[in-house]
Amino acid sequence: MLSTKFIVAASVISGIVFAGGLAAQEVSLRIAVVTPTDHPHSVSAREFARLINEMSNGEVAVSVSDNAALGSNPELLASVQAGIIDFTISTPGVMAEYSPITGILELPYIFASMDHMMAVTRGEIGAQIAETYEDDTGVTILGYMGGAQRNMITTAATINSIEDLEGLRMRTWEWDVMLNWWDSLGALGAVVSFPETYTALQTGVVDGAENEFSTFTTARWAEVAKNVSLTQHSITVRPLVGNAASLARLSDEHRAIVVEAAAQAADFDVDLEQQLDEENMALLENDYRVVFTEPDRSAMIEASAAIIEKFAADEGLEDLAAAIADAAD
Repeated sequence: MLSTKFIVAASVISGIVFAGGLAAQEVSLRIAVVTPTDHPHSVSAREFARLINEMSNGEVAVSVSDNAALGSNPELLASVQAGIIDFTISTPGVMAEYSPITGILELPYIFASMDHMMAVTRGEIGAQIAETYEDDTGVTILGYMGGAQRNMITTAATINSIEDLEGLRMRTWEWDVMLNWWDSLGALGAVVSFPETYTALQTGVVDGAENEFSTFTTARWAEVAKNVSLTQHSITVRPLVGNAASLARLSDEHRAIVVEAAAQAADFDVDLEQQLDEENMALLENDYRVVFTEPDRSAMIEASAAIIEKFAADEGLEDLAAAIADAAD
């Protein structure tokens, strides 16, 4: 069961209340995401907005900005914390720059299966992470989207084992844990923003990247990179977040609506991402002529276990790491 604090505080709204002769409050909100318009996160952001509008009978309107129109993932999270925008769909690694507890959800091979990820994010562990993160940052986790598997994509190299990663320049974001992970695999982590990754692959600034199948298609990385290695190193968790301080300015009725809309949108996203994993794998093979390989993952998993152990020890999260591992049983 989720804690009361998590359920009540699982949303954020920063709006304008128009008094006067109106019979009901009118609230205007904004959610911004970095993903292309047809990416699952953008689709789910629009579903979140639709649900709020429908449940509030139009009293609460949410506009959606996608395709990094308002900034990169780190910039959007900073904007939410500052109250400039109301919501974003972020990543645990980016969020860990403010409080390390979410970072554990981003670590490679932290989840053994989709059921394992759902048990963690929909249970007491997910509630504990949300509570700690809000206390540390003033940013509320409304719900946990995600559910797609992440794999590696390369322009020329074929990855059949950890040895094939030696010396490759692999795109990542500004988080030292991911840089350390690539290093543990023998590769060189190269920080490239999401919107610039296509060009970086095309021009040879990087040799490859890792992400979901949906990104390979909607961001068109597969146009310039034709090799996908099914490392399945991550089952994604993408928190829907907002500014906690703004919640107090919302009526009880509107707060409850946003809480429910967030829960429904999170489950909508998980279902959509699993469906699109299958569809996009077929699309990559048939339309983009991508070649898939199934590498020996044993050495990758072993290297990743050391990254998980070190991260947990460095951040004082050993008990949380153990609880996540136990949730796989």
